[in-house]
Amino acid sequence: MPTIHYEKRDDHIVVMTMEGDNDLNIGVVNAELHDRIDEFAADDGLWCAVITGAGRRAFSAGGDMKRRAAFNAGELLEPAGSPAYNSSRPTIITGLPMWKPVIAAVNGYCLGAAFALALACDIRVASENAEFSMPELKLGSPGSLGVPQRLPRLIPLGPALEMLLTGDRINAQQALQWGLVNRVVPQPDLMDAALEMARRVVANPPLGVRSTKEAVIRSLEMPFAEAMRLTTLLYQPNRGTEDAKEAHRARIEKRKPVYRGR
Repeated sequence: MPTIHYEKRDDHIVVMTMEGDNDLNIGVVNAELHDRIDEFAADDGLWCAVITGAGRRAFSAGGDMKRRAAFNAGELLEPAGSPAYNSSRPTIITGLPMWKPVIAAVNGYCLGAAFALALACDIRVASENAEFSMPELKLGSPGSLGVPQRLPRLIPLGPALEMLLTGDRINAQQALQWGLVNRVVPQPDLMDAALEMARRVVANPPLGVRSTKEAVIRSLEMPFAEAMRLTTLLYQPNRGTEDAKEAHRARIEKRKPVYRGR
């Protein structure tokens, strides 16, 4: 049975590790994962999440396609709330607002629903053996789970269409060249690299980090002038927070700031 390991760290970071029944981590983008993401969102003591897969072979090779095919053919009833494809529940994949930053540490195959999850994260760090694709087209279905919407926003249109219209996999270096991932590191260094990125994020005032992410994401759908107004609206309240005052004091006193998320 797939499970999600949830490791709270003492640096305001949580690591969620998706573990499936085998080393491909099939079926781990499920209701439990979304429950854990909701738990992270509601925890004031957690400022950044890292999501990865168990083992060294796969972030996740996606959903159980045999089960999915049986469901599509009417031969099987899907348990309520369990699949990534169940759009009745808002999630970060289907567009639920999440202003805390989430980092994907992609440690191998990242296919289908797992690819959609990685695209829904804010920063992607990949191991050298990572491979990415949305292979649903090869089974007669167009890409789903927000992939046709997010992918052209992350990489150029031509490469995005190449991935979507062929369903073929790309390797980590191609993903880096296209801007799909932020960096590629050797497999043994992946979690260190992802956690180092997370620590760089949480070194900043958390309310300011969330406002920055909100401004960026919301602005993607706005005319420039309207987006500028939104940024101003988000900027002003942050100036008066305890953390903003602490940042100024720490700079004057030449010490490391201590933020409290207030």
